[in-house]
This record gives sequence, C-alpha cells and structure tokens, in this order.
Amino acid sequence: MFRFRKRGQISLEFSLLFLGVLVALIVAVGYPGMFGLKKTVEISSMSLAHAAVSKMKQTIDLVEIADEGTVRTVYIKSPPGTWGANGNILYLYRDSGGIKYNITAKCNINLKILGNATVPYAKIITVEVKKVNSSQVNITIS
Repeated sequence: MFRFRKRGQISLEFSLLFLGVLVALIVAVGYPGMFGLKKTVEISSMSLAHAAVSKMKQTIDLVEIADEGTVRTVYIKSPPGTWGANGNILYLYRDSGGIKYNITAKCNINLKILGNATVPYAKIITVEVKKVNSSQVNITIS
C-alpha cells in the first residue's frame, strides 16, 4: 500500500558521521568561548612549559647515570620564560605578559645553568647537558 521511495533517504552510517562531526565542531568552537581565549592560551603555554621541563629532567637523568665528561645535546620546544636552577631543583618560570607559571622538577644531582637562560618567545632551544663530576651537571642553553 505505502511504498517508500529510495530518493531522499540517507544511510545510518552517514547520519552518525554527520552528527559526530557536528558535535566535534561545537566542542572545538565552544571551549574557547566558555573559558575565554586568554585562559585557553594560558593553559596551552603552561602545558608546553611542563613538557619542556619534563624533557630537560629526562635528559639530566640520562647524563647523571653516565660517566664524567658525558655530553648530551637536545632540542626542546620552550615557551617564553626563564630557566633556572637552585641546587638540585630545575625550574622554568614566567611572570610577564599576563601569563604566570612556575614549573619545577627535582633532580638527584646539583645543577648549574650556563648561557642565556631567558627565552623571549616560544622557540626551539638547543640545550647541552654535561656531567662535570659525580655531584654536578652543567646545562648550557643557546
């Protein structure tokens, strides 16, 4: 009696795909709108700082267990900020531009920062980590 025409109908898979893309688009556009673009940039910068400190600590740990005189060069994507060391504490902090953070990591060996420790803008820095003796590692940032 009733005949359904094939024209104009879409498959279930296409419907689900379309709805999935629509939800992803709403979430991607809504997140910065809900929290503000400034907060989104701040979170991204802090996340990059945490990754940079983590990679630096990993490199220090590798050099620490090696022989004296061991040198390892790594490239680290660093956000703007100032690198520093206080005894065996490594830190990266920023206190300007409206974005403030202080990320620290505790190492098992004393650290000494050499070179230009201030990164003015987000860039890839070259870091040379050298084990001087059994109790000290020098970190040269360029």
